[in-house]
Amino acid sequence: MNPTTDPATDATAGLAQTDDCIVLVDNTGGDAAASRHINTLDRPGGGCAVVRPTPGADDVETLGLDLLVAAGKHPHAARRERVVMHTWPIAASWLAGQAVTDLIVDRAHRLTGDQLKALARTAAHLEATLWLLWAAPADPGIALVRQALGRPAKVVSLWEFHRRLPAPQQPLPPGPAEPEAWPALPSADFPTFLAACRRRLHPADFPMVKNAFHDAAEATDTWLDTLDLTPTETARLTTAVTGWLRDHTVGCAPAPRAALVRLRAVQAALFLSGIHLSWRPDALGPNPARRLLGDLTGRISAHLHATCRTDAASATALALHLNHAGTHMAALALADIAPDGSAVRGPTSAPRLRDAAWHEFSGPEPIRIPQHARPLLAAHLAHRRDQGAAEAEPYFLHPRDPGRDPHDVLRAAIHRTCHRLGLDPPWLHGDDCRYGADIGLTARRPSWMSERGLRVAWITGHDELHIPRPAPPSLLRNDRINPATAAP
Repeated sequence: MNPTTDPATDATAGLAQTDDCIVLVDNTGGDAAASRHINTLDRPGGGCAVVRPTPGADDVETLGLDLLVAAGKHPHAARRERVVMHTWPIAASWLAGQAVTDLIVDRAHRLTGDQLKALARTAAHLEATLWLLWAAPADPGIALVRQALGRPAKVVSLWEFHRRLPAPQQPLPPGPAEPEAWPALPSADFPTFLAACRRRLHPADFPMVKNAFHDAAEATDTWLDTLDLTPTETARLTTAVTGWLRDHTVGCAPAPRAALVRLRAVQAALFLSGIHLSWRPDALGPNPARRLLGDLTGRISAHLHATCRTDAASATALALHLNHAGTHMAALALADIAPDGSAVRGPTSAPRLRDAAWHEFSGPEPIRIPQHARPLLAAHLAHRRDQGAAEAEPYFLHPRDPGRDPHDVLRAAIHRTCHRLGLDPPWLHGDDCRYGADIGLTARRPSWMSERGLRVAWITGHDELHIPRPAPPSLLRNDRINPATAAP
């Protein structure tokens, strides 16, 4: 990791000036209800982070490890990744990426003055409120805070703390499992898929499949109207279709069978515009529909959140989402990443080798990142900004030599992270490795489309096909089309 401005020790990181930036919660009686309440607040995406100081540790370094645990890291992750010397800036970056607005310290009466200063500066760096749960007489605590921070802290009661930070509502129960929600689907190709579903599915199951099919087809038609492509622009067509499948339809489907329905709908809509999207499921194993989904799932994102190094977590998330091992990621700049990590704009400078991964990576439309993985990219963006990087500077940097190309370092970090998560994607293997080749040991170019057996091409002479446009999908949802309202 590069030297980073440490919000815990930097003299320029001043404290916030609002009256409520540091709040001492009077819990003199040590009410156990306070501990139960902060347990409900300590949840991902809730805007709160709970710091539980190690008993008996009065040094700032150990408190930095506690702050990393509050950011969702394993207690030994910093030592395993050899970043113990940078715990405070890394923890601050993760908390910034998680959009933490309230930093809660349990049993804060155990802290020393130096530890209070470090926490106060970190909270000010995050523009977050620092809540100190003081399970001891309040008057000595007020005096200690005044002495350590140079000004008094606002004191509130435990009831006021509960009122200002209420417990979140219980989440809704999970929906039905995928086999119950979606029936078994026929293996028919897209021209006859919907007709085969009508014949083979139970009458109660067919409307759900039909509606999902028409929704995806209608959305694809609307998206096609925004494109301005000619039959000679094959690379741009591949880039556009990849982004549409990966980020908007198939890759983000809630279940494998839903992804299959969406794929067949997109194939049908593209075919009517002279574009053939072919799919080879025979090379994808016994359940090919499952391979249609994106590899960056919510479970994998949760494991990546336990990683300390922000560059390793964000690079692995991008590699899993795009299905190539860090290729061309070194060309990304800070300005290419959305502040909340929701989108990535591909680089405009083209390399000497424009492979399939480059065409999928550098499309005109931003790459959309799944909701659960956005804090991963936002955390590394905050880390680079804390290093003083400008918007035009690289998003990924070599950890030891900023002037070197970080491609090899990123690939090694992605490999180690995937190995720790128990993942072995084929794009991590070289062309001469049989695990990175297709059936028959034929080397393939790693890309999102190739990993799913997909290929897109213009239909030769499609202008002479004169394929009639279908009736509006809203009319096709009924079993019978009303001739009085159907389009001519």
